[in-house]
Amino acid sequence: MLQRIQVIKAEGFLFLACVSAIALIPLLPEYFSPVLAIVAVFLAAKDAHARGTVIQVGVLGKLLLLYIAYMAFGIAYSSHKMNSLATVAMWLVMFLVYLSLTTVLHNRHRLHCALFFVAAAAGTIGLIACFQYLYRMVFGQDSLSNQFWLRIDEWFYQYFPLEINLDMGTNRSASTFTNPNMLAEYLVMVTPIAGYYGFCGKRTAPRLLARAFTVLAVFGIIMSFSRGAYLALLSMLLLIIVTHLRKLTPFMMCLVAAVSLVPEAIIGRLLSIGQGGHAIFERLEAWEVAMEAIVRSPLIGMGPGVSNFWDFLLKMGVNVPHAHNLILQVLVEGGFIALFLLCLVATRLLQDSLTLLNRSRQAAPVGRVFLMFAVAFIVHGMVDYPFLSPKLIGIFCMVLGFFDTMSGTYLTNRITPLKKLFEPVTKRFRKKKSL
Repeated sequence: MLQRIQVIKAEGFLFLACVSAIALIPLLPEYFSPVLAIVAVFLAAKDAHARGTVIQVGVLGKLLLLYIAYMAFGIAYSSHKMNSLATVAMWLVMFLVYLSLTTVLHNRHRLHCALFFVAAAAGTIGLIACFQYLYRMVFGQDSLSNQFWLRIDEWFYQYFPLEINLDMGTNRSASTFTNPNMLAEYLVMVTPIAGYYGFCGKRTAPRLLARAFTVLAVFGIIMSFSRGAYLALLSMLLLIIVTHLRKLTPFMMCLVAAVSLVPEAIIGRLLSIGQGGHAIFERLEAWEVAMEAIVRSPLIGMGPGVSNFWDFLLKMGVNVPHAHNLILQVLVEGGFIALFLLCLVATRLLQDSLTLLNRSRQAAPVGRVFLMFAVAFIVHGMVDYPFLSPKLIGIFCMVLGFFDTMSGTYLTNRITPLKKLFEPVTKRFRKKKSL
């Protein structure tokens, strides 16, 4: 009996430590992300061993591994092999976040605990973004940096020089990220998940707190002044209205009240989408150059990593680091093969989300929240590139891990041991070795 209690305690500690490591990824600087991902999968493996199981992987994880394997092939013809190698390594390491979640989230209690941690991290980051904006608005733009970790980042990159711009002369909040657009990309991905935990289910104290965190996350998106994120928020709102037609009147009342509370500067930022501006013209130029690069190598692209296309952009007189468009950047780096592989992930996610939405009353909220994620992610991806940093890739993998785990409750045969994926290869290797 005492031994069983010790096993349960160890199991709970390992799980909480694993989820805490994942929740800290968006809160800490970029260079901590790979370390936290490795720590998380190590704790997940220990937790699985304590329960007599192994690392688990779902359908979306298998498809994502296929995409990463293809990117690894692209290193061979890349002009910047070190950047391409670093990009593939970044994807592989941050994929460990996905494996950690699909391994440890084996029951509903653990799932709810992990969702609360994610909501708390999103709310904290949103709160920091709000504080940054309000403080700078009251005391002046030079009174406080819009990057929470700026001083530490400056010291770190002094000894580990990377191609990253830390000088952001803007009043837009970046919170714990190095760029306001990256903050917006993160919050767009996690807000539907935080909202799911906060607004679906019984009104317990953690869920009510998660509601406050969700609101703070939304305000964090607003303070980023990212017009792409604003459009993503509107797409999520539209999806909620379409799937809740019976509650249309309260939703519209809440929308009118929310708009009346939003500062005029933010409304002006949203309305400026169709009025041009430097950022919009810069994106149009990047898209035009991207089309030229795609025509040169439409099937396999230029190779993974932003350096290849960055050089091409600079040669064409456009000083931006990437295409500012998910589809175009994927086509530039990996061609139509890479886009096809990512479309497999997106198709499976959308297909299963719609299946869950129509399956039962219990499964519908799960389908709705991930449909919101998919739509918002695609809308935002039309004007930005969300696979630029370890943090963003780790959060993307985290969302896929939540989806495979949560949908596994309602869809059968979804989570399987990771070692089964490599069994054909290992069997063939053993056979050759025995000969």
